[in-house]
Amino acid sequence: MDNKVMTRLAEALSSGAPVRVHRSGIRDGDRLDGFVVGAGAAWTLIALCSDIQLDGWAAVRTSDITKVGWRGGTDCLTVRALRRRGRWPARAPEPALDLDGLAELAQGASRAFGLVSLHTERDAPDACWIGEVAGVRPKSLRLREVDTEARWLPELSKFPFEVVTRVGFGGRYERTLMEFAGPYR
Repeated sequence: MDNKVMTRLAEALSSGAPVRVHRSGIRDGDRLDGFVVGAGAAWTLIALCSDIQLDGWAAVRTSDITKVGWRGGTDCLTVRALRRRGRWPARAPEPALDLDGLAELAQGASRAFGLVSLHTERDAPDACWIGEVAGVRPKSLRLREVDTEARWLPELSKFPFEVVTRVGFGGRYERTLMEFAGPYR
């Protein structure tokens, strides 16, 4: 990990300014816009922002981050609009999530929000799998998936830790799926 990247993550976290996070090796999914709300050695947490709205969080592997670019200061339109609506500074979810390992991160997000989206962007850059974390093994996790029609799938899916590049949760899409799927029976 580049020391410059770690310095920029720390600056972004303390300033609350909007950023664009660039990542390596992920075709068509290498940039995320939002606010850094947590930075650990293993995972970095970003409050996603698009169209001047916050829309959940994404945790990305810190080691994949190659650049943290500013998207305006704390007086830019995005921040002014969020501030007026009582949504700035962007915050990490509560309860706090463990950013030291994928198992703890995914389980904590699933407990707090019901559904998480898992991304394996190196293998499938345009896909994600959404569900609740149903179990963790030493090198993988099990996901009970919800389909695009908010129906629970009967079989668990297995995701080796090393292929997961991003974990999303708390966004409009995940919340809508959870609303219609309800808890797993």
